[in-house]
Amino acid sequence: MKQDDIAAKAKILVRRPRDDVFNAFIDPDMMSQFWFRREDEGLRQGETVTWFVGDAPDAFEIEVRVKVIEPPSRINIAWGHGAQFTNVTWIFEEHCSDVTRLVIEERGFVGSREEIVSQALDSTCGFNQVIVALKALLEHNATINIVADHI
Repeated sequence: MKQDDIAAKAKILVRRPRDDVFNAFIDPDMMSQFWFRREDEGLRQGETVTWFVGDAPDAFEIEVRVKVIEPPSRINIAWGHGAQFTNVTWIFEEHCSDVTRLVIEERGFVGSREEIVSQALDSTCGFNQVIVALKALLEHNATINIVADHI
């Protein structure tokens, strides 16, 4: 089995303009309200940044290599820790006036078939939590702890 045969995928409609949804992932202050804590100055193609899981001083770090940014339609990164990286792509499509269809897909898991399936399922669960938290923030200005409380 090739490692790209199995992917994690989440999708949702967000009742906000595509630019707003796209910028929620580009802007570190905005993304820190619904997902990982960031201390960078925004995603820029070709740069490498660090995202943090939690607010503790010793929070787990994720290295993020920004591969492609196509405003306001696509972001592609490689992310990981140590030597293991996967590829994540966000697609932002205008669904109708002020409604965005967001799709997040991750590929490149490694390991046995069982390990790959487990990683893909875990990422799918995580991405679904992220998009619910994003939707709550952008549509209702509500910050929920769904991602921070993931166990």
